[in-house]
This record gives sequence, structure tokens and C-alpha cells, in this order.
Amino acid sequence: MGPHTRHPHEKPHHPHWPLALLLFSFVLFLGLFSVHESLTWLHIKSGADIISSGTIARADQYSYTMNGRPWSTDSWLADVLFYLVHTHIGPEGLMALKALAVALAFALLLPINPGNPLLAAAVLALGAMAIWAGYTERPAVLDLPLLALLIRILRPRAAFDWKVLLKVGGLIALWANLHGPAASIGVWIVGLKAFKASLRTPERERLDFLFLFLASVLALSLNPHGLAVFTRIFASLDSSWLSWHSLSPWFNGYILFAAAGIAACWICLQQEFILTMTAASLLVLSFVIKELRPAYVLAACPLITLGLGHFFPARTDTPLRTLRWAAFMGCLAVLHWTGVYGPLSRWRGYGPVALDGAAHFIRANSLKGKAFNEPEMGAPLAYLAGRPVFIDERMALYGPDFMKDALNWPVTFPQMAEIYGFDYAVVRNRRSRYPARVVDEDLGWGLAYADDQALIYVRRKGRGLQAAERRNILTPNRLWPDSLDRALADAAQRAAVLAELDRWIVQSPDSVQPLIWKAYAWEILGLSHKADRLLELARAHSRTAHDPEIMASLAFVLDRKGMAAQARRLYLKASHLAQRRADHALEAELAARLAKLYRKAGESAQARSLEKRAQELAALPAGSALPFGPDI
Repeated sequence: MGPHTRHPHEKPHHPHWPLALLLFSFVLFLGLFSVHESLTWLHIKSGADIISSGTIARADQYSYTMNGRPWSTDSWLADVLFYLVHTHIGPEGLMALKALAVALAFALLLPINPGNPLLAAAVLALGAMAIWAGYTERPAVLDLPLLALLIRILRPRAAFDWKVLLKVGGLIALWANLHGPAASIGVWIVGLKAFKASLRTPERERLDFLFLFLASVLALSLNPHGLAVFTRIFASLDSSWLSWHSLSPWFNGYILFAAAGIAACWICLQQEFILTMTAASLLVLSFVIKELRPAYVLAACPLITLGLGHFFPARTDTPLRTLRWAAFMGCLAVLHWTGVYGPLSRWRGYGPVALDGAAHFIRANSLKGKAFNEPEMGAPLAYLAGRPVFIDERMALYGPDFMKDALNWPVTFPQMAEIYGFDYAVVRNRRSRYPARVVDEDLGWGLAYADDQALIYVRRKGRGLQAAERRNILTPNRLWPDSLDRALADAAQRAAVLAELDRWIVQSPDSVQPLIWKAYAWEILGLSHKADRLLELARAHSRTAHDPEIMASLAFVLDRKGMAAQARRLYLKASHLAQRRADHALEAELAARLAKLYRKAGESAQARSLEKRAQELAALPAGSALPFGPDI
């Protein structure tokens, strides 16, 4: 095709409703079964405070370490929306809102295709797969449908229409209040449209498009921060230290779409100025601001499709072709389910790992004073417990050095406790490598609460818990229940161990770990008939299927009962989940356990391979401290 030949993609839009519905359903599925982030809780808390006070905070009020420092939400309207949906519908409602926003964004861009809707739908579906890390309940997810709408409005080559002014002005005004910093990008896109129009339109129309740009700037200023929100784009967008990302920094969906987008920009620049410059601008920004990567991929999808249209002929979406496309989407859905939803969705963040039990304990026992918490626990504790926290995931507020010290708490806790004067500590119940050893071995601290997600320690002297029991025998932060062996072997301590296990079960009735540990204790004492019922309850619990540490603990007890085949299956499944989460410490311990099982079964070669693997993994950093995801 010659360089001056009119190409089919110059037609503004090609609607294909059946295919659009299928694409919408596919992306909706990805959004509903996706990952989550803890900072969602802070947006909900911010929305609640805005409604109750009628004002937007200008200084931080959620952390006692940063209290009074300049901080304000750039997404007040999204925060209010999130709070209302969470309060009146629940976490499922907010997850559905997120999924609908993403699905609408991709479906809106399907009509931009070179007469080949199936090609466009395939590129969009792959793009939706590539941005799995952006499927979180954060204001940034609302950028996607707004960006898609803006592209649909500004892309057509048409004379200026005052209806466009109303559409663009209203959209930018809404965007500015939902997510102010990202709305600045919308204003930039309008500026690109005005610049392009100035090169090819009469003077009168050039003035009209200039007025369109000025109107978009005015709409941006309707954010409570005014035009200052533009200066916050780098400080506010990439705000979470613990954002999801792929295992490989160089081979993942974003990198593939970046390479394809660069090629498409080269091919389509002359014919698709707005789309090309939008994608190119977002690509440059996304290298610096990871939170913009989903927006880039979304904008790049139609551009890549139009670029491929120069090499692929136009094809209609016949029923048979659409059916084949649907089968392809089914395969992608299975890949997403096994690679993202299964291992990652219930690991951390909003909803799945809510700290309801720990928050209830704090409120019920009126714990006061300064609390230590890990960064990812700060936002849920601020909302659920209603207490100022030590730290949360707001990178721009705390800075990298403070964040690293908090993440390295298994080493730095004694020094931080001395500096900040903690009265109690709330940490996640991660068991591999026994991170809470530093607190358990400190006689000045006692364990007051434990469940599958969290541990609460209090100072034995101070403003912490005064009346609650403090365990002196159990250490629930350990992975294997054989830490009970010494106490169970001592007849004088045996009754105390069993009583403490009973109190643990009563204190956290929805937890699985105390059931498994009590079953292990019965097994050690020769009361297998009592252990069997507890193991049945542990197996039936939904958390067992998603928590590799719980799964590993259950496998350990089954192995102790002589059920080696069942134990091996659970160890292998837990190892797969640990590998997906880049939890090297847990994977190393599981490899060592599996090696013992294989050696006992006479499979020496497999045992040696696993022992070597365990040694290699043990030498690596404990990757579970960061929310890595699968390399998709």
C-alpha cells in the first residue's frame, strides 16, 4: 500500500457490538478475579473523613510519625465514592466497580480498528492481560475509562463542534476530582489536539481549538488544589512502595507492549497524530511512573492494531471467527486464573487479607499508645482500628530510607522500639524464616493476639495491654508446629500447652493455624482420633487452599501421621504458590521437606535435586517482603 493511499483506519470508528460484548465480558472477568492493594483502605478512610468533616485534609492525620506534615488527597471524589460503595455494598461492590471501569475502557477502544475487529479485540485482550498489576481498587483504575473516552472524542478528524467543548470540559472536570494528577495528562492530550489543529485549519477554527485547550485547563483547576495538582504528578502517582509488578523487569507484558508501541508510533505518526502522541507521551511517563503503565498499554492497543493493519488485510467478524476468538479468550482466562488470581489475589491488600481480627482486638481491649506496624498494614489499621499508625505505603510521604527501615523490622525492631517508644506492635503472621523471633526473644514484650494474618505484641511494662493473657509457650510465627515438641515432652508443661492452644482457637475462631497446631499436639500425644477431626476442619477452610504456609503446616502434620502421599501433594502445591510469590524463604523450606519425603521413598536423585534447590534458595533474599507477581 502506497504512502498516500487512504487506509481503512482513517474511518473514525467501526462498531462491532457482539464482539465488544465478548471483550467487555473477558476484561470484566480479569478485573473481578485480580489483585488488590492495601492503600485502598486509606482511600476509604479519607472518603469517610471528607464526608464527616466536610473538608479535605491539608496535613497528614493517619500516621503519628508524620502527623502534621503537608499531605492531601488528590482524588477526593474517588475517595468518597470508594467509601460509599464499601460502606453500602461491601468489598465486593468496590471490586465490581473496578472491574467495570477497566472493562468499559477496553471495550470503548474496540471500534478503533483497520476494518479487522478480531485483530483489534485480540490486541486489546492481550493488553488487558498485560496490565494485571493495575487491577487494584485505587483511583488510578478510573483513569482508564476516562482516557478511553477522551481518545474517542478527540481522535476523529472533524471540524470544531461546540459539543466537543462540553464533552471535553465535563470529562476533564470529572477526571480532575477523581484523580487530579492523571487529569493533567488529559489536558496535555487536549493540547496536542489544539496543536495539530493549528497546523491544518482556518484561523477561526484554530482559535476554537485554542479555546478548547484553555477550557480544559480551567476544568483541571476545579480540583480543590487548583492548577497545583499538575505539579503533584510525580509525587502522587507512584505513591506505593509495594505496588505489584512482574518477576522479570525485562520480559513482561508491559515491555512487549512498549516495544510494539514504539514500532506502531513509527508507522502511524502521519495518519494518527493524536493517538500516536498520546501513546508516546504515556510511554515516556510510564518508564518513570509505574502507575501510568496500564494507561499506556490501553492507549497503545488501538495504535498497535492500526499499525498491524498495514500488514494484515481487513476481515469481518463472522460468527465462526468470533467463536474461535472466544476460545482464544478462554485460554487467556485460564492463564490469568492460574498465574494471577490463584496465587496472588488473596495474598495481600484490600478485602482478602483484611485485618478484622487484629483491629477488633485493638478496639475491644482499648490498646493505646504508639504502635509499630509493617508498611502494608498501616492503611487497613488506620481504617479498621481507627488508630494513628507508624507507617503505611505512601512512599512520597515517608521517603525510601524510613520505608526500608520499617520493611527490615526483623533486624531493626529493637532500635526502632527504643527510638519511637512503641507500646504495642502489629505484624503480619509470615512464618518462613521466623521474622518475629526478634520480638519473641525480647523479655520486655509479650504476645497478646495471633491469627492467620496478624500478631499483636505488647510491652509488659507501659501503656499497652494490661489485663490480657500473654503466651509464654506458643510462638505462632513459626512455620512448623514441631516447635511444640519440647513443651509437650515435659509433663509439667503439657496441660499448659493444650490450654494455651484452646485459648488461641477461641480468640481467633476463623483461623486455621491453631486447629493444625492442636491436631499436631493430639497426634504427638497419641490421640489421633481427636486430631483427625481438627484436620478435617482445617482442610475444609477456604484459606488453606490459598495460603502456602498454612498448606505447608497441614502437610507437615499429615506427614507426621504417615500420610506421605497426601503430604507430598500439599507440599508441591504450596511450593508452586511460593514460587509464584517469589517467596524464596518458604520455597527453600518446602524443598527441604520434599527432599526428605523423596529420600524416604527411595527416590534419591529427586531428593538430591531438591536439596540443592533448597540451598540455592536459602541464599537468596526473602522475596516475600515485596509483592512480586508472576512473569506474564
